[in-house]
Amino acid sequence: MIAGTDNYVILALCNNSTDEDAFRPLLNGLPGVMIIKNPEKKDQIAQQMAMSGVSPSLVIISSRLYPVSRPEMVAEIRELCPGAVILLVTIATDPLPPLEKLAFDRISHLLVTPVDIDQEGLTLLQVAIIKLLVRTPWELLDYVRPGSRVHEIRMSSSTEKETLISTVESAISGNSPEMEMLRQRAALLADEMVENALYGAPQGGDGKKLYRKGEERALTDEEKILFRFAFDGETLAMEIADGWGTLSPEVVVDFLARNQEGSEMDEDAGGRGLFIIWRFMDHLHINIRPGMQTVLGGHLKAVSTFDSDGPKGFSISTDYM
Repeated sequence: MIAGTDNYVILALCNNSTDEDAFRPLLNGLPGVMIIKNPEKKDQIAQQMAMSGVSPSLVIISSRLYPVSRPEMVAEIRELCPGAVILLVTIATDPLPPLEKLAFDRISHLLVTPVDIDQEGLTLLQVAIIKLLVRTPWELLDYVRPGSRVHEIRMSSSTEKETLISTVESAISGNSPEMEMLRQRAALLADEMVENALYGAPQGGDGKKLYRKGEERALTDEEKILFRFAFDGETLAMEIADGWGTLSPEVVVDFLARNQEGSEMDEDAGGRGLFIIWRFMDHLHINIRPGMQTVLGGHLKAVSTFDSDGPKGFSISTDYM
């Protein structure tokens, strides 16, 4: 049992016994796990919950069950467990679930688990689950080894972007092809993260952008953009905080869905940048305090089976800060 989670219950819904076996390593050691296989009707879930006498704090749904086989499942779970957080889990070798359906059903947490996963990777995935269970936000140091140095850069002008990117690149030591690829990915993502904070986040009361993408501007005394990163020799973690809080989980997933479908989008909307960040991060987290702050971050591994077209997870929260 993981400390501090004794009173929590996790409901896991999977497609069949094979599906259950695939997710078993992920669930081992987690608190109060109740597994239901192939619940054909909402009543089956309600009956088993009634028999156990518990109400889940977190509901994990296999992508082999939802959204293709049981597209109505999320609506049923919200009716049965209105206070529960819903997490969709998919195997990396399976097709990425259609994000348009996730956006429609307001699914803001997606976890991708590799088939052949080592203990370190499994631990990180379970950390993601526990964070949802106890409702705490992702933080930069969750991704890197203890004791890793955290670098902080507070921006005062858009002209500082190139220096910021160079600082991140310089912190990645080593001349191997893996490290060079990590530097390239880091530069791309740092650029997109800063652009989003400078031009996507600032919005007026009518929701319109206050600044044109690429224009040179100085930040006001009240405005805050803080970029933080840490590198432990294997993993680079980056995050950026803006003082606007104009995003929402629904908007983010809708942006991802529209870009996934290849729809034409207005560059000023910021959706393309968010999509690029998600596709090139190994994992993306966004913590939003509406009207006050958005923290966007994630991590990159130097040695990984990175595939920009492969499924990636995300966690988008509004009430964990």
